[in-house]
Amino acid sequence: MIKNKEKKFAKRLISLLNKRGFIVKAHKSKTSKSIYLKIDNGLIPNVRISDHKRYNDDNCKYNVIRKYDGPRLEIVKGKLKKYYQYASIGRLVTDIEIERSEKILRIGYQRYKDKLTKKNNSKKENIYQKKVA
Repeated sequence: MIKNKEKKFAKRLISLLNKRGFIVKAHKSKTSKSIYLKIDNGLIPNVRISDHKRYNDDNCKYNVIRKYDGPRLEIVKGKLKKYYQYASIGRLVTDIEIERSEKILRIGYQRYKDKLTKKNNSKKENIYQKKVA
């Protein structure tokens, strides 16, 4: 089976982010080839990997689009959106690391770590409660 380019790119990006200590979860779109990456359980904005630009409002700050030729930064409905081509994976990883650093500086390392582990534990507890009930 031949994998599409979005899946290959997502695997490569997940591998790079995992090496840098991020927790990454991937979700596939039901209606398109898009793949959404949730980083550090939502503490960092999502990454959208696709073959087309999306014009409606979504929660993805980082958009990776194959063969993208347009502005790198855009403000849509008051939210900053950043666009990347597949070749600029290094710049994307750097921007995600900067986002995490700024978040840690804003709320502090201990609070960031607590929020990260709290989100992990609450999901595990909910799954356990669903199985028991």
